Amino acid sequence: MEILKKGLKVFKNFFKHFFVEVVKAFFKLIILGLVILGITKYVKDQQKLPPIENKTYVVIEMPKVLGESKTKTLFDLNHQENFYDFLKELNIIKKDKRVKGLILKLNNYGLNRAQTEEVKIKIRELRKEGKVIYAYLDYINNRNYSLALEAKSIIIPNTNFLISEISGYSSNYPYYKTLGDNLGLEAEIIHIGDFKSYGENYKNTHMSKEFSENTRRIYNKLYENYVGDIARKRHLEKAEINKKILSGDFIMSSADNLKDNKLVDQVIYYEDFLAKNEISNYLSKGEYLARYYQEKKAEKKSEENEIAILYLEGNIVLNDNSKKVEKIITPESVKEKLRIIDKDKRIKGVVLRVNSPGGSALASDLIYKSLKEFKKPVYVSMGGVAASGGYFISAAGDKIYADKESITGSIGVVTIIPNASKLLKKIGINYDQITNNKYDTSMGIYRKLSPEMKNKIYNSSIGSYNEFLSKMSISRKMKISDVEKIAGGRVWLGSEAKEIGLIDEIGGLEKAISDLALKLDINDYKVVETIRQEKFESLLKTILPKYIFKDIIGNDLLINEFKNMKEFTLQEELLRRPILYATDTKF
Repeated sequence: MEILKKGLKVFKNFFKHFFVEVVKAFFKLIILGLVILGITKYVKDQQKLPPIENKTYVVIEMPKVLGESKTKTLFDLNHQENFYDFLKELNIIKKDKRVKGLILKLNNYGLNRAQTEEVKIKIRELRKEGKVIYAYLDYINNRNYSLALEAKSIIIPNTNFLISEISGYSSNYPYYKTLGDNLGLEAEIIHIGDFKSYGENYKNTHMSKEFSENTRRIYNKLYENYVGDIARKRHLEKAEINKKILSGDFIMSSADNLKDNKLVDQVIYYEDFLAKNEISNYLSKGEYLARYYQEKKAEKKSEENEIAILYLEGNIVLNDNSKKVEKIITPESVKEKLRIIDKDKRIKGVVLRVNSPGGSALASDLIYKSLKEFKKPVYVSMGGVAASGGYFISAAGDKIYADKESITGSIGVVTIIPNASKLLKKIGINYDQITNNKYDTSMGIYRKLSPEMKNKIYNSSIGSYNEFLSKMSISRKMKISDVEKIAGGRVWLGSEAKEIGLIDEIGGLEKAISDLALKLDINDYKVVETIRQEKFESLLKTILPKYIFKDIIGNDLLINEFKNMKEFTLQEELLRRPILYATDTKF
């Protein structure tokens, strides 16, 4: 028996040593691969590409997602263009007289409504410059068709396999109370603001009247905009096309039916479309830009003036304790970026690009304070959503811009206190408590919230809500009574927000930048972007399994990672304390 134990121990040690050596060899291979990748990239950059010919078409495969901010890794493996990059690329194409037009391939299109609005403006500018714009779709839905309407011609393939979903709106919202009752899980939700609906799906079995009313109003406005665009761009009678859409005439529709109803221009396969329209000289966007930048390498301008874009994207939390890669906004990170911008004398002003549904009330307030104390001019450009805490931090700007269909508002406060006492009792777990407090300040999941403690939280939330109103009143130069009328958790579209005074101008990121330059009275300036630096261990985690990651980096880091996972840092900040968070309305 003893011999067997020794044999197993020897085998175990051998296997462990062997495994670690294999891992180290694997890691060395990765480093070698990165070096080879760098050399390959260098060699490729040195290769001479042919020039861009006259009457070139640029083919753009429209992306499913374009983030707002930039993340830079140690090896820049994860480099992806952001939304502002894309706008700049369209500007390059617009100014290049050798480019005859664009072919937009929209099958995977998924940009948010605000981004779509800004791309539409760019397409109109391109057409004004004489560029011919084609839109090609194998799959049609409301989102990609909305952008296709800006093209000179909309093309779909001549096949019954075409998928068409031009329709009215429909969205489903899950409610979990019955599931919670069955499992023994409850949630105490304290809302300040009748329309503040975040978390109601844990307490209710059905949608509240206020949430339904607010959501339906926004969907109706979005749909009204959409049908109006179709009627105007396709020269159709609005009432008639609206009736057909709501009757389902264009759901799973044939290509011929779409053409007969003048929703598309050409029913033809892609290659045949190119031949028919005599388009033989075309480049992908990547090929075009590679050739363009090769030509422009020698042309380096050095502007003395700069405008910085500061990206605030993701949930707002107090601390970045998580090693997860998701985008978050913390007071410390904002403060540090503002400090760097303030020290740089070339930077004359800042445009905040806000894309956030909110989060921690305290973190939102600390960010608001930092922005208010910042000395240089700050303009705000809202992305797809800048609501609740996202609106709070936006209100610190000197001027706020939003697209027509940006989601904003949601001025209100909510506190969520989970309770698993019934579940714990079912499975035989009991908690005894030792305390000298009158109130249970732990607010753990193991007992129901007392009426007295609930009342304390409610009063605290009322105080938070009143401070929210007060600061919005000061920032927007409105009476508190007027702010109250549009607050209460109500969500607004950008076009509505302009009418009620929550924002100043309808316009996208580029308009905010150009208007700030006008205010600063600078003509020649460079736009610089803040970049989120991804940690080395975060990069490794994306390419290595955890058990390998542990042996390379060390046990302590893995243990800390496990602790962070157990703490659920982000989720914890949305529980048991007032938060400024907007419901995911799926717009």
